[in-house]
Order: sequence, then C-alpha cells, then structure tokens
Amino acid sequence: MLSAFKYRLYPKDEQEMRLKRSLLSLCSLYDGLRARKIEEYRQRGISLTRTDLRATALEQRKRSAELQLIHSQVVQNVADRLHSAFVNFFEGRGRFPKNKQPRKYLSFTYPQSGFKINPQRGLYLSGVGYIRMFVHRPCLGRLKRLTIKYEAGEWYAIFITERETPVKQGIEEIPNQRVRAADLGLEKFAALDNAESIEYPEYLRRSEEKIKALQRRLAHKKKGSKRWRQRCFSLARVHLHVKRQREDFQNKLVSKLFRENDALVLEKLNIQGILGNHSLAKSISDVSWGKFARKAVFKAEILGKHTIFVDPWGTTQFCYNCLTWVPKGLEDREHVCPNCGVKISRDLNSALLIKRLGILYARCPPSDGGLSPAEPRPLPSLRGMASQGVEAGSLGLQS
Repeated sequence: MLSAFKYRLYPKDEQEMRLKRSLLSLCSLYDGLRARKIEEYRQRGISLTRTDLRATALEQRKRSAELQLIHSQVVQNVADRLHSAFVNFFEGRGRFPKNKQPRKYLSFTYPQSGFKINPQRGLYLSGVGYIRMFVHRPCLGRLKRLTIKYEAGEWYAIFITERETPVKQGIEEIPNQRVRAADLGLEKFAALDNAESIEYPEYLRRSEEKIKALQRRLAHKKKGSKRWRQRCFSLARVHLHVKRQREDFQNKLVSKLFRENDALVLEKLNIQGILGNHSLAKSISDVSWGKFARKAVFKAEILGKHTIFVDPWGTTQFCYNCLTWVPKGLEDREHVCPNCGVKISRDLNSALLIKRLGILYARCPPSDGGLSPAEPRPLPSLRGMASQGVEAGSLGLQS
C-alpha cells in the first residue's frame, strides 16, 4: 500500500532560486518534448514511446547547462509525465496535453535516487544541497519516490512510501453497532444513522468577500506586471487557506468515524452530474464529497477497516423501516411514512436506509470468498427490489 507524507521545506534564498530555475528548465523541456512528439507523428507517422521520450530528454540534457545541474532521473521523469498525459488522453481520462505555463509547472519528482534524509541537516537534493525540513510526524514505510512542490510561496517535500496492508476483519463478522452510515448533504455535511449530524463550516463562503475583493483588484492590474503577480499570489494564498481548512475538517471527521466504528457506509454519488445544478454547484464543490469519500477509503485501508458504497438511487424516497415509497421534493425535510407511521427527519431516514443496504452487502459475501478477480460485485441498490405498486400506480418495494 502506498502512502504520502508531506513536509514543509525552508530553503535558503540561493536554494530557492535554484529550485525555481529547475522548474523553469523542466517546464521548457516538457514543452520541447511535446512539440517533438507531435512533429514526429505528423511527419513520419511515428508515436514516440516512453523510452524514446526519455532518450530525447537525456539528449537535451547533454546540450543544456541548466539541465545538467538537475538530476538525470528528474529529467527523465518529465518524459514520463508527458507520456502519461498522452495515455490519459487516448484512453478518455483527460484532454489533449497543452504547453505548460511556467507559473503552473510547480513540481518535479525524484523517482528513485538523488535525495537523502539526514536527521541533523535536513533533506539533501542533488544539485541543491541540504534544505531545512520540518518533520512533524515520522515517515513510515519504504521510500519509493520524492516530489518537490511549490505552493503559493511555500515549498514542500512529498514522500511516497510503501507499507504493508493490515489484515482486515471479515466484513460479515462486524456487528451492526460497529457499522456507521452517513447521508452526505448541503444543509448538514453528514447525517449519521445514530441521529448525530455534522455541520459544515462553509469555509469558502466565509472567505468569499475577501476573494471577491482580491479578484476585483486583480482585474484592474495589467496582466504580467509586478502588481498583477502580487495580487495573484495573495489570491492563491487565500484559496490555499480554504483548501487546508477543508482538508483538516475532513481528516478529523474521517479519523473520528473510524476510531469509533469498523465500517463506514456511503453513497456512490455522481458528483459531475450533480454539479450540473448551477444553483448549487459552488456549495457542492465547497463540501467536496468526492474527496471525503477518497479519504475514507484510504483511512480504512490503513486501519484495516471497511468503506462500503451503495447505489444512491431511491435512498431519499423510501422508508427505511417498511421500504414503502414516500415521494419527497427538495423542500420536504421530514419523512412521514403512511404505511408504518415512522416520522423522522429526511436525512436520518436516508442514513438508516443506507446502513440497511450496507449491512445487506456485508451479510452476503461473494460465493468464491472474494478470491476470484473476475467481476466486481455490483453496488447494493434498491433498484432490483422495486416493483410496480397495485394501489395508486406508485412504486413499492418488496422486503
């Protein structure tokens, strides 16, 4: 299992200048390799492979005094990035690779060597020297690679390590009281099945006035001027602060949920589809449900616990107790079942129904014991349980 450990760097002035010149040189190399790859395909019909791009990068390094100051593996990693960008484009995961702007090319990677850690002197980088590094937590596992990143005036070292995956308890052995379900929303960030709700502080909304003021000032500056760059830097700092607030909130929430439970059940939301609602797009982006789900999956892997996803279809429209269809609009915040008489909040009903689906998934392990990698199990869903109601022509559920 791969993990990332991020530490703050404090380079000296000459070291920071060396790092920024390295970013500029690597950005120019990236654009040159991109142009070479496109030219070879247009003129000769040949698509340069990863090996071809690496060889071209090393050839350019021999002819460039600036690139010779950069470790050879860092130069080759630029070719790997370009190759991955084209692979993502042809496989439909990204757009066609564009030329990189120097102000947006903000990181470089040491894949295997060219760096070392000294507890007394800090982090050593080839061609840069020892840089003071603030180690606020131990770096666990075997080092795989290092990425140096520049972020709004600050430098960071991101170590990718490989650790052993802990043995998980069988999901079917987890008692129901150790399973927690969460219905993610906008009014409440999460409504849990134990009737607890988590408020979201709306970090973007709280900083919105400051962001708007900075954007107005930026609009009056000539693009590329010194004052324009200063305003861009100030705006980036505010956005970075909001991002850190959001990540801190989610990290603490995920840790709390897995400290008290062994499994977490969430909906598999179609975030891109939901963002089509332009009235709610800003709020949906601010709460960042997708990032929260990824953090939950990663945290469960580290702790040997489980994150279960269910199909969100119908989780707001059916009664958790008797599985009766109870239609609701967005303005309806209460769930009142005409069949069994349950009267609870809409979000709590959804959380209880999500937990019911998650437990159904946990109690029905795959027939082969999970040893066959043939087909992934489908998400637990209410779709297969739906049937046409006899009375009033409405949908009902077969329990």
